[in-house]
Amino acid sequence: MKAPKILAAGLLAFSLAGVANAQTIIHLTGSTAFRAGVHQAIGDILQPGYTVGYSGTSLPGASQAIFTGTTTNGNIPVIIKTSWSGSLGGIQTVSEQLTISTWLTNTTPAGPSAPANYDPPAVPDACMSDGFQSSSPFTTPVLLDHIVGIVPFKWVRNNGSPATLANMTPQLAVALYTGSGSLPLALFSGLNSDEHTNVYALGRNADSGTRLNAFAETGIGVLNIVHQYYPLNGTTIIKSGGTLVVTGQELVPLDVVNGITYPVGDSGYNGGGDLAAAVKATGSATAAGVNGFYVAYLGLSDAYTAENGGAADMTYNGVAYSPTAVEEGQYTFWGYEHLMYRQNYSGNAKTVTDQISAMILNQDAAVIPSGSVAPGILLGSMHVQRFTDGGPISNNY
Repeated sequence: MKAPKILAAGLLAFSLAGVANAQTIIHLTGSTAFRAGVHQAIGDILQPGYTVGYSGTSLPGASQAIFTGTTTNGNIPVIIKTSWSGSLGGIQTVSEQLTISTWLTNTTPAGPSAPANYDPPAVPDACMSDGFQSSSPFTTPVLLDHIVGIVPFKWVRNNGSPATLANMTPQLAVALYTGSGSLPLALFSGLNSDEHTNVYALGRNADSGTRLNAFAETGIGVLNIVHQYYPLNGTTIIKSGGTLVVTGQELVPLDVVNGITYPVGDSGYNGGGDLAAAVKATGSATAAGVNGFYVAYLGLSDAYTAENGGAADMTYNGVAYSPTAVEEGQYTFWGYEHLMYRQNYSGNAKTVTDQISAMILNQDAAVIPSGSVAPGILLGSMHVQRFTDGGPISNNY
């Protein structure tokens, strides 16, 4: 990735007003699981000396970012803004041309937890999605779909959980998530002594492509009602900050996502970063109000964050994640990463968006950003394929 210049805190938008008039402005939204790869690709299509501001603890994991520069191919001056929340919300806002209010301005400095300054609400031009548009509730109008890579996922157990909470299977996932949201640890460990210790289900809300893939892959069912929990520290939902100790849990309250109401337990965390923070929290088999541990599904970069905070990977169907295991068909918890935009998208904005798409497809799906992990796997590395989210896997040779 070419070296950027970081925006200083005092950089004012009006100082760029003369340049901005000639610049193409692009708004990208959608999948949080693949944001590191998109940010990498944006930097890689720009000439050295571009500027970048972001809100978050690091650029690969930032929820919003803004890039200002000139493309290497075509010398197109651009301002590219990203705002990530979830795959299905991305499809909805692009297809239905709904506005998003969290687009950063050039007055936003870069750096960990920098204050975010926002533009007026605007409609996104394109979205990233971990699933096909046909798997979402928002199937019309049909968007142009570019498959740009493979996005793998992991099952992760929380900090402090025992090594015997080692493996997730489709049968356990269905029983856990479509039941009460908890199961005895003994069903995972095979130990009689674990019969009175609980395992609780954590997860994302219905905006999430990670959730879509987890529920499609395991047979939970994308549209089925589930029960997911929030771990608590005191009365506070654990979703940010340092590693905390869990003192209790509650079913996720009734929620409205993308205009659809989800009953108690059926929603979840809005972003993968918040879910990663939750599984970094320390559970306990003995603490009052807890008596158990937690499992969750995460994209690779969020799983990496959780693991650095004390959480641990689980195998899926007895297979550990590795790129080779995905490419050869042994590890099946993955989906295709899509870049989508409207049929009438055109001009320099489409040209630059297609450059981002090509950069992800040919390189950045598997590039490791500084301080993170590769968001996915190159499409061209795959020796297997599937035709629907969570569908059967077959060879492609």
